[in-house]
Amino acid sequence: MKIMRKILLLLIISLVLSTEFAQARKLQKRHDIVNKVLSKIKKDNDFKNASFGFFAIDAKTGQIVSSYNPDMALRPASNLKLITTAAVLELYGPDYKFKTKLEYTGDIDTVTHILHGNIIIKGGGDPTLGSKYFAKTKDNQFLTQWTKAIKNLHIDSIAGAVIADAGIYSRDIVPLSWSWENMGSYFGAGASGLSIDDDYYTIFFNTDSIIGDTAKIIKIVPEVPHLIFENGVVADTVSGDESYILGAPYCNIRYLRGKLPFGKINFGVKGSLPDPAYFAAYELEKTLRENGIKIKDKPSSIRLLEISGKRVSGHQTEITTTYSPPLSKIIEQTNLYSINLFAENFLDQSGLKLIGKAETELDAKAMMNFWKEKGMDIQGMALTDGCGLSQYDAITPRQIVFVLNYMKKHSPYFNAYYNSLPEAGQGGALEGTLEGMFKGSPADGNLRAKSGTIDRVKAYSGYVKSRSGREIIFSMIVNNFSGTSREVTAKLEKLMTALSELKK
Repeated sequence: MKIMRKILLLLIISLVLSTEFAQARKLQKRHDIVNKVLSKIKKDNDFKNASFGFFAIDAKTGQIVSSYNPDMALRPASNLKLITTAAVLELYGPDYKFKTKLEYTGDIDTVTHILHGNIIIKGGGDPTLGSKYFAKTKDNQFLTQWTKAIKNLHIDSIAGAVIADAGIYSRDIVPLSWSWENMGSYFGAGASGLSIDDDYYTIFFNTDSIIGDTAKIIKIVPEVPHLIFENGVVADTVSGDESYILGAPYCNIRYLRGKLPFGKINFGVKGSLPDPAYFAAYELEKTLRENGIKIKDKPSSIRLLEISGKRVSGHQTEITTTYSPPLSKIIEQTNLYSINLFAENFLDQSGLKLIGKAETELDAKAMMNFWKEKGMDIQGMALTDGCGLSQYDAITPRQIVFVLNYMKKHSPYFNAYYNSLPEAGQGGALEGTLEGMFKGSPADGNLRAKSGTIDRVKAYSGYVKSRSGREIIFSMIVNNFSGTSREVTAKLEKLMTALSELKK
């Protein structure tokens, strides 16, 4: 009897294993086109020394379509914005608007039309004030509106100053983990409680036709007060911008290094504003003077006043309030064009809701806990900023897929989230950072994804519809690849296209 039982048990085990094997073979065959491309990538010389992770699931069933190192923690670059934008959308909703208040202290003399006090710009974390990305914010329309509002109070002279208050966020506007190489460039603008003009300026160079000669600075737009450049940029045979703007927040010295193409006129290079809040006060003060309003003292900020031992006292009376575009529209621009500034503000704004503080490092930890409470396994995850510029960020493909899947299945704001992602092959604004990819392929018009690119990092995550109509959620991240960024992009594009070609 014992022998018979053992034989029967072995037969059952054999049957189960053969069934599972058959199912696995069947699944592998159904997804053969994806696995073939994946196999080529794994053997590709550009990936030989790289760390690569890939995870794709059926959005409806949760079934794994294909997988390779899904739990490997990798630098996500701008794929981190998928997590940041999802969180801020969940916390505030698509219709939320940031507020910037214009206020005054003291009293207005109705006879002499003198304001015996200060004009205060009270920042509310709005990253879009004066932004080029929206019709209602570009060209500094708010300065005209504020000037009109001040004149409507019959003020023609100010006995104090224009003072910027960015205190809603931490003064440490750049995360500690950002590199010296990045923080002076336009994409290295951190979260300020009061931003203006997307927090960047442009240096225009003329480059000599002689290789090695120093490029000549022609102009700075807009003109930033007190900014000093130590220029070491030279003309060379490079095809594009290979220059660097080095400098820390609140420091007015900028070190220019690197190379620009020779023989160019008005070649623009963008740098991050050293002190966005102060620059907002400076711009308003200049606009008021141009409109005939006299101002006794120079523009300043709460931070600068406190450094000198001064402070603003007295009741503050509201003059007017400026509202940002809806959060959904800001998220759309953030993911379409991968705007680091917006993502950093989203992180700090999320921190205000989650822990009552807007300090990048603390907010990043709070965001990890936010997703943990939603059911994510955060083992291996490390967040130190909101946009992915930090070299210390680490996320697994499975974790990104979790967020994408959560937003689809559980978020009431999924449409706003989904529509913020660049759309393959659609041309114009809808393509965003996917511009030029997937033309004429099955993914054309059927894929929405966020790209991520930084030194030796490439990532793509999003949603794709297959030929059979299945919706697939995917994430692929590669770190430390060989070859060029363009070459690696082309190979990952084939993997995404393969997902769109699945017929079952």
